[in-house]
Amino acid sequence: MTRFGVVLISERSSRDEWLARCRRAEALGYDVIAVPDHLNLLSPFPTAVLAAEATERATIGTYVLNASFHRPALLARDVTTTMGLIGERLELGLGTGYVEAEFAAAGLPFDPATRVDRLTELVGELDTLLDHKGPPLLIGGHGDRVLGLAARRAEIVSFTGAPYRAEYGRTALVAAGALLRRVQHVRAVAGERGLRPELNVLSKATVLTGDRRAGVRSLRCYAPDLTTEELLEVPTLFVGRPAQIAEQVRQNEERFGFSYITVMDSAMEDFGKVIEHLR
Repeated sequence: MTRFGVVLISERSSRDEWLARCRRAEALGYDVIAVPDHLNLLSPFPTAVLAAEATERATIGTYVLNASFHRPALLARDVTTTMGLIGERLELGLGTGYVEAEFAAAGLPFDPATRVDRLTELVGELDTLLDHKGPPLLIGGHGDRVLGLAARRAEIVSFTGAPYRAEYGRTALVAAGALLRRVQHVRAVAGERGLRPELNVLSKATVLTGDRRAGVRSLRCYAPDLTTEELLEVPTLFVGRPAQIAEQVRQNEERFGFSYITVMDSAMEDFGKVIEHLR
């Protein structure tokens, strides 16, 4: 059965506001409520605990913790504490981080190789510190090394479909064919060890419209070098009527194997209408 997650983003929020948003996400049918890890946003673990308090059945995830921000022993303490407070509902998402300004603010180098090394080391040390009894691990990214690590060590591999592009100074979406090759890479690496991780995709935007071509043109900022036809095909953007997007989700699962869809906060209400067609 396909799972649906939403990343709740907030720079500031009262307790009551946060609890209400989490309850709304669960009411809309989301299976996973995830919290991000950026310096300008609310801290992930306190908000994760409150999300669990507000809801009854939803898995509570981190999407995704920046490995460079967390020392293994301290993160192991946070994970153990959170599991003790919310039980087995925690899903631990890790990544390399991608916002260069945040690395500068934290006094950390932004070198790509160093970031992947830190993620690799964190995954190994965390597994030992948690005595192989940690929560389900999600690793998200796009490059060979990150996705290879995810294929070998994670229960869930998350595809961002958006590598960092120096010419734009940010990440940008790749075409469907390029993302399919990323999926094939993960399957090949995982297959060498007889593993079948769950495949997740992070959607950047959902646009409800009767005119798909016009709707997708409004999203060109996410992929400046893709054509309209390519934008319509990428599994990281959802455009159309709710029933059309539901069919897109089904087709993406068949073609790419994506059985776990995560959307951003801004799409929570609109994609909730899509979930109605998929239950």
